[in-house]
Amino acid sequence: MPQPRDPAIAAARPRTPTRALTTPRARWVRVALLLVAVAVAARLGTLDVTDASLVPAMWPAGGLAAGLFLIAPRRARPALVVGVAALVVVAFVAAGVSPGVAAAAGASYVAASWTTRCLLVHGRTDRVALLEPGDVSRMIGAVAGGSLVGGAGLALTALLVEDGRPWLTLLSGFGSTAAATLVLLPLFLRTLRYAALSGLRERAAQAVITVGTTSAVFLATDVPPVVFVVMPMFAWHAYRGTLRGATVLLTTVAAIGTVVTEVGHGPIWSLGERYDLAPELVDGVLQLFVIDCALILLPLSAMVTQQRAAAARARAERQTLERVVYSAAGTAIVATGSDGLITVFNPQAEAVFGRTAAEATGHPADLLWSAEELRRQARDLGADPHVTSLCRAAVASGELDRLWHLGSGQDARVLRMIVSPLPDADGVADPGYLMTAEDVTEREAAQRVLVQTLEHQRVAVARLQELERVKGDFVSTVSHELRTPITSIIGYTEVLEDGMAGELTSAQLDIVDRVDRNGRRLLLLVEDLLTLSQIETSRLEIQPEAIDLRAVLRSAHDALVPTIGRRGLDVTLTLPDTPAEHEGDPRQLERMVTNLLTNAVKFTPDGGSVDISLGAEDGQSVITVADTGIGIPEAEQQQLFTRFFRSSTATEQAIPGTGLGLTIARAIVALHGGTVSIASRDGHGTTVRVQLPPGVPAVVAARAPVAGVEVPTLLVAPRPGSPGPSGSSVA
Repeated sequence: MPQPRDPAIAAARPRTPTRALTTPRARWVRVALLLVAVAVAARLGTLDVTDASLVPAMWPAGGLAAGLFLIAPRRARPALVVGVAALVVVAFVAAGVSPGVAAAAGASYVAASWTTRCLLVHGRTDRVALLEPGDVSRMIGAVAGGSLVGGAGLALTALLVEDGRPWLTLLSGFGSTAAATLVLLPLFLRTLRYAALSGLRERAAQAVITVGTTSAVFLATDVPPVVFVVMPMFAWHAYRGTLRGATVLLTTVAAIGTVVTEVGHGPIWSLGERYDLAPELVDGVLQLFVIDCALILLPLSAMVTQQRAAAARARAERQTLERVVYSAAGTAIVATGSDGLITVFNPQAEAVFGRTAAEATGHPADLLWSAEELRRQARDLGADPHVTSLCRAAVASGELDRLWHLGSGQDARVLRMIVSPLPDADGVADPGYLMTAEDVTEREAAQRVLVQTLEHQRVAVARLQELERVKGDFVSTVSHELRTPITSIIGYTEVLEDGMAGELTSAQLDIVDRVDRNGRRLLLLVEDLLTLSQIETSRLEIQPEAIDLRAVLRSAHDALVPTIGRRGLDVTLTLPDTPAEHEGDPRQLERMVTNLLTNAVKFTPDGGSVDISLGAEDGQSVITVADTGIGIPEAEQQQLFTRFFRSSTATEQAIPGTGLGLTIARAIVALHGGTVSIASRDGHGTTVRVQLPPGVPAVVAARAPVAGVEVPTLLVAPRPGSPGPSGSSVA
C-alpha cells in the first residue's frame, strides 16, 4: 500500500537553484547588484560620521561585503576587494572625512569583511552553511574575528585624528561591524529550507507584532529596559518560522532601532542624555541590542532546523522500516516490547503462525509456541520456558540463530529464528526483541537426506578402497606364489634342452621349446603384475647409478633379436657417437625400452619397420620408438596408460598382450623425472617419445596415473654409497 509523502521530509531537502540562477551570467548579475548594495549601504552608514567620530551606529556594508566575497568567483575576488574599498572610501569622503582618514577607514572595513570570509571558509571543502549549532558558532567566531580586525584598524585611524578616541573607536567599530554582519551574513549561507510550521496568518501576525512592538518601543518610550521586550520575538520566529524570514525581520528591527536612535529619540538615545554618555557608547548599546537579538535567533533556528531534519530522517527511516517489515516475503517478523507483548506481527508471520496481526498484537509471544517446544528450548539454553527469558539467554550466549519446531504430526514445521535485542529510546538494549523466522522444513529434510546419502557414499568408498587393497594384496601374493614354480619349469626346460636328462628327438625339442617360450611369457606376466602392485602401493623403487643410455638401448634391442628375426621386420637402431651419460637405474630403464620395443614389434605386421633412436633436446635425452604398425584410434589414445587397456584394433586382430606395458613404462619414466608422449593414427603407425633429464630427483613429485587414479609419490632409492638428499652417503 503506497504511503503518503511527508511534507516535512520533502521540505528537508535543500532546494536546487533553477538553471537561470546558476548560469555565469546570473552570478555576475548578483555580484553587480551586491556591489550597488554595498555602495548604498556604505553611503547610508557614513551619514553621521566625522573626522572625530569615524564609526557609524551600524555598518550594513560590512555584512553585504562579506557575503559578496563568499559568493563571488575566485578570479574576481581581488578586483572586488579593491572595488569595495574604493566605494567605502568614496562614501567616507562624501561624508566630509579627509581623504587620508577615509582611506584608512575604508581599508579597515574591507579588512574586516575579508577576514570574516577567510575565517568562515578556512579548512572547509564544501560551501559554508548554517545547518547545525556548530556552524553558528563558527560564523559567530568569524564575525567576531573580522569585527575585531575592523575595530583595531579604526582605532589606529583614530590616532591620526587630533580629537580621536582610540578605545571608544575600537569598541564602537567592533560593535557596528559585528551587529550588521550577524544580521546580514546568514542571507548568504546555505540552509535547509523547511516549510514554516506557522501558517500564512501566523507569519503575518509575527511580522506585524514584531515590527509594531519595535516601533512602539523606540518611538513611544524612553525607558531603556523596554527594548528587551523585542528579543523574545525572535525565539518565536526561530521555533515557528524560517531562518531567512526571521533574518529579514531582524534587519527591519535593526533598521528601525538605528534610524530612531540616530535622529535623537528612543530608549537607547535617552541613555546618552541621562548619563551623559559619548556617542560611541550610545551606539554600543544599540549594537549590543542587535547582537543579542541575532544571538537568540541564530542558535535557536539552527537547533530547530537540526531537530526537524533529524525528525524527518527518523520518520523516513521508520516508514522505510515499516515497508520492509510488512513487505518481507518468506520471512516472519515478530517484535516484542519490554513486557514481552507482541508489538509487530507482519503478514508472513500471520501465514506461519496461523494468527492474524489483530489476534497476536498485544498478547504474550509465548502463545505462538507449544509448551513442549518452550521447555525444549529452555533445556538447551538453561533459561525459564518463556520467550522473553529464552531470547535473553540466546543473546547472552551468542546463540542468536536457532531452530524452533512449530506444530506436531504432519503439520510439524521447522523454523530458523534469529533473535536481536531492540534498544530503547535511550540506547539501552534489552527492553524488547526482534525475531525473524524462516520456514526451513523442506530445507532441513533435504539436508538430512543429503547427510544420509553422503554417509552411504562414504561407506561405499571405504568398501571399495578395502576391496582394492584386498585385490592388490591378492595379486601380489598370487604373483609371488606363481613366480617360484614358473621359474622351476623354465629351469627344467633348459635341462631338457641341454640333454642333461637324455637326448631328445626334434619333435620333443620343439615341444620343450614351446613350453619354455610360454613359461617365459607367463613369468613376464607375473613380473608385470608384481610391478603394477608396487606402483599402486608406492613401493616401486629405482637404484640410480652412472650409466650410458646407448648401452641400455643396445641391450634392449639385442634381447629382441630372436623375435625380430622370426618376424621379418626391418628394425633400425640409431645411437649417437658420443656417450649419453645419465643417473638412472639401468635394469628399469632397459625394461621400459623393452616394453616400448615389444609393443612396436607386436603391433607391426611382417614386412614393416621399427626405428629406435637416441637424441638430445633442451638438455634432455630423447628416446624415440617409431613403427609402421596398425596404429591407435584417436578416440582411444587418452586411455593408453590405463592399466589393462587394449585398443580395439589389437582386440579385433587377436594380438596377445596384458595392457600393462605402457603403464609400467610410464611409471619408470616418472621415477626418473621424465615424460612420455605418444603420437599415433589409426592404420598409420605409432611414435613414442621419452624425455629423460640427466639426473634423478631424490623425490619425484609427479604422480603416475594408473587406471585413471593418481598413485602416491614414488620414491627413489639412492644406490649404495651415493649421496642422499641431505648430502650424506647411503650405505
